[in-house]
Amino acid sequence: MSQVRVKHDPPAPLPSGVYHGDKQQATPLTHHEILSLIAPFTRRGLHADLGASDRAGRKLAFKPLVHAAEGEGEPALRETLVLEAVAADEFRLVRSVTIDGGWAATGAQPLASTLTAKGGDLNALLNHVEAVPVRRQIQLCTGIALARSYHLDVMPAVDDADPHVATAPVIVEARAWVKGINLAAQADRKRGMPVEIKLTADPGEELRLPEDMLAVIGWRWRPLVHIVSYWRGTINVARKEPKRTPEIEYSLGRTVTHLVRTLEKSPECFHRDHLRARWRVTFQRAIPMLIGVALLAATPAIRFLDMDSNSILRMLIFHAPPIMLVGFFLMREMPRLEIPPFPRPLRNRAWIVPMGEETKTAKGGSAKAPGSRGSALEVES
Repeated sequence: MSQVRVKHDPPAPLPSGVYHGDKQQATPLTHHEILSLIAPFTRRGLHADLGASDRAGRKLAFKPLVHAAEGEGEPALRETLVLEAVAADEFRLVRSVTIDGGWAATGAQPLASTLTAKGGDLNALLNHVEAVPVRRQIQLCTGIALARSYHLDVMPAVDDADPHVATAPVIVEARAWVKGINLAAQADRKRGMPVEIKLTADPGEELRLPEDMLAVIGWRWRPLVHIVSYWRGTINVARKEPKRTPEIEYSLGRTVTHLVRTLEKSPECFHRDHLRARWRVTFQRAIPMLIGVALLAATPAIRFLDMDSNSILRMLIFHAPPIMLVGFFLMREMPRLEIPPFPRPLRNRAWIVPMGEETKTAKGGSAKAPGSRGSALEVES
């Protein structure tokens, strides 16, 4: 009996640009284009760094500038500009600011702040980028450097006197290294959501933090949640500009200052120093549950109300479930229905421990790592 073998030769894969929706690959920068793009920068004393540029990616880098330290507590800053020619009339100018070496430890990775400006006129981009102080991107909070990144849109204006206008810088993220803890903040500049805070330790270490570590600062700070290798929290700020960015800057400054003052002391001092604030956090976490209990308790009392068939109150009570459901999904952050634990003294001896080390209890025993179930609540509450 003869056998038939079918051989299939699949077609060659398409270029990666097709899968990403790009019709054609960007044309590398020509020598003539480079000369026309660097002309506004050269007039301002900025010189191109062709070795660090990417002609194929249509990116031009410029030689860095060093801003000397201002005062004893201010570090020297290094400024670097990168121009991206996205299209013939669309440019992206990125100003990166880092701390010049020899000032202070900033963690395992050096801190970097960026200011990204988008627009169609190079002179306008340079004017508006230079209008933002360099030291606004690197702020000192109790001796800790906080690197803040911003986004800036430069758009044509109707007024001939000022042909180009720029929106105020909008903060998008921030980073800091606070005594062994890496703080990363993400701010959504379009939807107006709360600021997301992530706290992580250096490689090979893990954090032992209480859930109300940041919530004791104020009502806007939400309790932390332990997720595998990091702690996540949020800060409630204004939804829209121009109030949003200043509130984020102020809140992040208070967060860094609070972490510095807290980490300088042992964990056993946290309960004593913030006892009143911890009870306030407990009440704040119990509000969603208390509202649900109040609604359940008030439900039987509805039958004793004397209401007309056409009354507005009767209509609202009848449609209360769908209205509450819609309101629930329209909230900026989902409420947590929980019975919050009562604040108790922390049993861990240190804020940061080697990876895998178990937390020692007061009696000399051991407990599970934070984030696991069971006795972890007894250790971290």
